[in-house]
Amino acid sequence: MILLRHGDKVAAGDGNYNLSANGFLRAINLGRLIPACFGAPTHIRTFFLNPDTSKNARSYQSAVPLGVATGINISISQASVEDSFMDGQDILRKPAYKGGSLVLFWEHRRMPDLARGLGWAAMPAIGAMDFDQIFVLRYTKPGVPPQVESLSQHKLFEAPCFREARSPLPAVALPAVSLPR
Repeated sequence: MILLRHGDKVAAGDGNYNLSANGFLRAINLGRLIPACFGAPTHIRTFFLNPDTSKNARSYQSAVPLGVATGINISISQASVEDSFMDGQDILRKPAYKGGSLVLFWEHRRMPDLARGLGWAAMPAIGAMDFDQIFVLRYTKPGVPPQVESLSQHKLFEAPCFREARSPLPAVALPAVSLPR
């Protein structure tokens, strides 16, 4: 299972719920990276998207290139805005997700709740402008907390698996950014 935050956003407080240009470029790169470096997912799920206001659109927008590249439909978690913890527990219980590879694009403030529901109680809070982390959760046995690996997207974008990826998506360069510490 892969858990990550949506791509970069425009300046906070302006009422724009879309990805920034950099966020869109990151989403395209993730659409190439995930299948090339982790294998094609069997499921893609995103945080709630309000159909009336477009609030929380960034999680869905971040998932679209991966869905296009793999042909996997994207499911939107309707319950996540109310209770991401329960959504995580539901994911672990659903037979459809057993034995597959699930990619979760989420809203950063709700990621620790989702992680707890997925059995990872120690997920640290994600900074407001931290878009670089990708978490890989590996489950060995039911009821046992997952093994978690935290990776840097920027470092993975330099890895051979990404650089040599074959994908219907174009390779795009991200502008140089300073990463949060």
